[in-house]
Amino acid sequence: MDILTYIVYLIISGITIVYVGNECYQNGKIYIANFFPNDLNFANGINKVLRTAYYVLNLGIVVFTLNSLNNIVNIQELIEEITGRLSFVLLLIAFLHGINLITIYIYHKHFKNK
Repeated sequence: MDILTYIVYLIISGITIVYVGNECYQNGKIYIANFFPNDLNFANGINKVLRTAYYVLNLGIVVFTLNSLNNIVNIQELIEEITGRLSFVLLLIAFLHGINLITIYIYHKHFKNK
């Protein structure tokens, strides 16, 4: 049952991370381009770096948390374990996205004042 938990957790986490990353990347193009209207290449570069860092960090956390999975003996425990882990990953994604937005806003204000 542990192997099934690993497989399901990796598949659902991977799909979630890739989906959210692509959505943030696509929607972030407009947002970041608004901050740097005179240099669209710079804005696209920032967006790509943010997406790459997002993937590496979140996929690393998913793999890192595999080590601490509990022993699973039935389907109910499998669902509880996976939903608990996924909720942690989604909370982390939301937190990091907020930090990215605040950081980009601060940099935008700094460059706008120069």
